[in-house]
Amino acid sequence: MAEYKNEKDSENVHIAAHLHDIGKIGIPDMILNKPAKLNDEEWQIMKKHSSIGAEILSKSHKLSELKEMVLHHHERYDGKGYPDGLKAEQIPVGARIIAICDSIDAMTSNRHYRKAMGFEYCRKEIEMNLGKMYDPII
Repeated sequence: MAEYKNEKDSENVHIAAHLHDIGKIGIPDMILNKPAKLNDEEWQIMKKHSSIGAEILSKSHKLSELKEMVLHHHERYDGKGYPDGLKAEQIPVGARIIAICDSIDAMTSNRHYRKAMGFEYCRKEIEMNLGKMYDPII
């Protein structure tokens, strides 16, 4: 597994985690704010946010090194994620970290269509999905 060799690597993950959904500014508000689950067509549009975010970051000299983490934060350890279907070690380690953090945030936040889940439920979901959605080491 790739390791972070210095404080800059850790700081880059920290910044990328804050910016991971920046591409949602390119998604129509009617999809972002829909009070129900998305249909298949809306979901395909929503899935473009990671590519849009990577494109936005690629325009900045200082932030372009974060673009791969933003692009791949919805990849799955088993290769069933998006946008590129990367699996395991193919996924940047920072994106693997962000994926778990993003899932915890999503599960423990209220949504229009469901209440927030508790941390114990969240922990069990993550444990059940180690090696599937998430890197079992991280």
